[in-house]
Amino acid sequence: MDKEHQNHVIQSYRKRSTRYDFTVGIFNWFSSFGFDIPAWRRAAVQALGLKPGDTVVDIGCGTGLNFPLLQDIVGPEGKIIGIDLSDAMLEKAEQLINENGWQNVELVCSDAAQYAYPQHVDGILSTFALILVPECGRVIANGCQALHQCGRFSVLDMCWPEEWSILWRHVFFWLRPYGVTKETLERRPWKTVWESMNANLANYTQNRFWFGMMYRASGQRQ
Repeated sequence: MDKEHQNHVIQSYRKRSTRYDFTVGIFNWFSSFGFDIPAWRRAAVQALGLKPGDTVVDIGCGTGLNFPLLQDIVGPEGKIIGIDLSDAMLEKAEQLINENGWQNVELVCSDAAQYAYPQHVDGILSTFALILVPECGRVIANGCQALHQCGRFSVLDMCWPEEWSILWRHVFFWLRPYGVTKETLERRPWKTVWESMNANLANYTQNRFWFGMMYRASGQRQ
């Protein structure tokens, strides 16, 4: 990730870290219209097929919104490694960890494309993060190499329907403050993610939903 883009992402999330969870909570009000982020997160976690004692890496973990779901499965004997570029978001994740007394969570401040994964992890998860990473294909490829045999990779993220003009992005005004710009959409990072997952994983599946603006993809190490 080039320094200019990296700094933009860091500054954007420093401004929003204190109210990030509240904002996500507002989106949850639209669950009756099919915009059900908690349900989507649960499905992404379930696709990992984790069990008690497993080690899972959460790429772009932010404030730790996935941690309770992961804790419910891996338990205190398991391990969660949260990776995020934003120090401010990780501070909020640290607060969540301390409030719950979790002793099995490690936080790492790093560019996801530069992160050195531990070997033989059981699962890798990313929710609403890879769209912001220009080298998202490298993130997938590196992660797949770190998975143990039969380990799984699961991604939940945004995409843009092919048949829609990028000009329609102005209707979704809430995307830009979180780093999803015209340049992001023109780069089409979701295609890079799909191609890299398909090339590096077996049993690859992909599901697009919510008017084609969201997707969930998963696969198992070959």
